[in-house]
Amino acid sequence: MSSTTDRYVARGTHPLDEVGSFFDGILAQVSTWVPALGALFDDPLRPPSTKAVNAVTQPLAAGLINSGQWPVVGAGFVAAEHAIADAVWHMAWWQGEAMERLVLPAVASASAAYTRREWFTRPMDTGYAHVTGPYVDFLCTDEYTMTMTVPVLAGGRRVGVAGADVFVESLEPLLLPALRKLHPAAALVNHAGRVIVSAEVQVAAGTLLAPGAVPRTSDISAEDDAAMPSRGELEAPRFVQPRTPLHAGERLLVRPCGTLPLAVVHPSAG
Repeated sequence: MSSTTDRYVARGTHPLDEVGSFFDGILAQVSTWVPALGALFDDPLRPPSTKAVNAVTQPLAAGLINSGQWPVVGAGFVAAEHAIADAVWHMAWWQGEAMERLVLPAVASASAAYTRREWFTRPMDTGYAHVTGPYVDFLCTDEYTMTMTVPVLAGGRRVGVAGADVFVESLEPLLLPALRKLHPAAALVNHAGRVIVSAEVQVAAGTLLAPGAVPRTSDISAEDDAAMPSRGELEAPRFVQPRTPLHAGERLLVRPCGTLPLAVVHPSAG
C-alpha cells in the first residue's frame, strides 16, 4: 500500500477503525467550516447575499479538494430555502481541481434538485452529520458517489448543510485492505444495508445486502439526545439475514462503524 493511500485512512489501528476513519476524517474537516458559515447568518433580519456566501465557502472547499488528504471531488455549502438574501435557493458547491462551481439550471428546479435528497434532508431534519450513498449523482458528476454532510447552524436555526463528495470507485483501494483483514467476504454497507465496498467480487456496490444492519437513528433529532442509542449500543455486534443468494443460509455478523450510519458485515463463520 502506497503512502499516498495510507494517508487517507488511519493505518495501524483496528481494521474497523481504519474503515470509519476515512469518513470521520472528512466529516471532521467539514465540521470546522460551520463557525465561519454560520456567522454569515447570525442576524436573521440581514441574511447574507450569494456573493458573500460564495466568498466564504470557496476557499474552504478549495482547501479540502486540493489538500490531497482525501480523494474529494466536490465540496461546498447548500443553503436552506429563503436563507439567502438574493435567492430562494443557493448551492455554493465546487468540483474538481479546476474548482468549477456547480450552477443550478433554474430556481424552479432547485427545490427538486436537492431539497428531497438524503444528503440534504437528513442533516437538516436531525441536526446530525450524515453519510449518503452510494448513489448516482445526476446533479453534479453522473458518477457513483458518496456524500458526507453536516448541518450548519446559526442561532439555533439550521441554515443549510456543508459537505464533500467522493467517488465510490476511489474507496475500493483505500478500504478493501481493512475489510479483508476483518473477513475475506466483508462488505461496508450504508444505513439501508446497501453495499458501498465489498471484498467479495460477486457483491457489487449498491447491492441490498443487509437491511437492518445499521440501527435506525435518522429519525432522532439532535434536540432529543436521550433517544439516541449509546455508543456501546451502536457498536454492539449482532446478526442479520442476508438478501443475496450468494449468502443463502448464512447469517451475517454486523460490526457497526462507531456512530457513523455505516457497518461492516460478513458471514459469521470463516
